[in-house]
Amino acid sequence: MNTEQFIKTMPLSSGCSVIKFDDCGLIAINKKAGRATHPNNNSSRNAKPPMLRTRYNLRDEYYSWEDENGEKRRLYLINRLDSPTSGVVLGADNPEVANLAKLAFKEKTVQKTYMAICIGRVGCTDKWIDSLALRSKDGHLRSFTSKDGNVAITHCKFVKEDLNRAKLSLVELNPITGLTHQLRVQCAKRKFPILGDATYGDFAFNKRIRSASKINRLFLHCSKTELTINHNGKDIHFVAEAPLPESFSSILDFNIKIAKIFRF
Repeated sequence: MNTEQFIKTMPLSSGCSVIKFDDCGLIAINKKAGRATHPNNNSSRNAKPPMLRTRYNLRDEYYSWEDENGEKRRLYLINRLDSPTSGVVLGADNPEVANLAKLAFKEKTVQKTYMAICIGRVGCTDKWIDSLALRSKDGHLRSFTSKDGNVAITHCKFVKEDLNRAKLSLVELNPITGLTHQLRVQCAKRKFPILGDATYGDFAFNKRIRSASKINRLFLHCSKTELTINHNGKDIHFVAEAPLPESFSSILDFNIKIAKIFRF
């Protein structure tokens, strides 16, 4: 079975779709906001549904299922996104290619592009360097700035402002490192929290926009992932892009209900 045929057997959750694949076995999925990259062993009734509706091996990091002919199939995960974040997640239909791609992430040769709507007028292109550490709070991991933390590096580029005078900015974020909640914490630290962030954000502002727009999500989206692996003596350059969700346009474009809050 080739990769294209393999993809047709994948039990994807609603709102998730394959956007790119390579014959070597690399597969890019556009994950919907509110879908978990994978289930956890301690999942509760309130846990977000995973992007594939099937079993997951947490230790070996793969989904498994049987196709219509009873053949066993596996999708090996390469990277993850937090459940509130939408966009590109990479996987592979074989462990060899998955390990090669994971190595590229480990060696920081993967180029990742995120789009975010931030509260406030973000300035021009900038390079952010912070020291972040993790701690557990109420059973959840939280990131915070600490002198003894790990280095977090992100390039930030202003793209455009909203049309509703709500002082919202669409920004492009290119993380060089990949720490837990890195982008959310770095934005919040600079007084530009990501819209809809229920952990590090401006809760009162989030509530106002949510009430006016009827959209409830974190406005953070992995729009592009680019990497190169050498498989069977051949360099494979893989670029996967996920279009900006419609919810972003609903907030940034003219919206009379949002405009009324800030214009009158």
